[in-house]
Amino acid sequence: MADKMSRADQGKEFRRSIIIPYINRFLTVVDDVILIWVALGIIGVAFLLMLEALTDFINYNVHSISHIISDLMFVLIIMELFRQVMRQINRHAFSLNPFIFIGVIASIRGILLTQMKLGMGESEWQSAVTQLAIHSVIVLVLVGGLYVYSKVRKDEDS
Repeated sequence: MADKMSRADQGKEFRRSIIIPYINRFLTVVDDVILIWVALGIIGVAFLLMLEALTDFINYNVHSISHIISDLMFVLIIMELFRQVMRQINRHAFSLNPFIFIGVIASIRGILLTQMKLGMGESEWQSAVTQLAIHSVIVLVLVGGLYVYSKVRKDEDS
């Protein structure tokens, strides 16, 4: 009886060893298809933002400068996301660097837009300075985090 149980268990294990690789391959293909659709969507959004920046440039007025810079910086953020998706598609190791870069770009974008609004008189001085200070602290924290993360990764690679 114990011999039959072990044979039954062996049969289950044999079926698992045949089925699991097929399931893994199927899920990998599904993952790749979803990542490709995400990559195409990111490129589409970046293209639309570039078109919006171009129309702001063509229909130029004083307030267009901040919109153009905002759109272009947002395209940079989106393209950093695209790079991360491409790293996933190409099976590269996960890295926090693109996300840190996105945070730095987003905070610099906030600094530039706040400074422009302050310069054009569209923002109160006190709230603008507070926003500038917050974005500056975020940039410093992210750059410090990037430094520490790079050191830790270098030590892990050694």
